[in-house]
Amino acid sequence: MSDLVLIPFPGLGTLAMTRDEFDSALAAGRQLASAATPSAESAAADELVDAETLEQRTGVPKSWWMAQARERRIPFRKYGRRVRFDPKEVLSSPAYQRRSDSSASSGERPRLPL
Repeated sequence: MSDLVLIPFPGLGTLAMTRDEFDSALAAGRQLASAATPSAESAAADELVDAETLEQRTGVPKSWWMAQARERRIPFRKYGRRVRFDPKEVLSSPAYQRRSDSSASSGERPRLPL
C-alpha cells in the first residue's frame, strides 16, 4: 500500500490522502490561520472595558457611565448582563464631551486622556 495519511471523521467516514497532499493542505491551513490571527495592536484597538475601568482611567464615576448607557447617551455593547464600552467611542461621544467641558469650566482638575 502507498504512503497514505488516514484522517477519521466520526460518523462520516475516513479521508485518505497521500503524504504530499496532506503536507500541502497542512501548509495551506497554517497560512489561513496566521492570516486570521489578529495582531496585538488591533486587539488593543478593539478593547472593550467595563464602567469600573473607565472610572479608573478618567476619574468619572462608574455610576455616571452606567446611567449614560441606560439612557443611551453613550455607545455601549451588552453581552448578557455585562455592559462594555469602547474607550475611543465613549470619549468622543457628545455626552462625555459636554461633561468634560463643564468640569473644565467649573474648575475641576482636568483628567488625563486614555
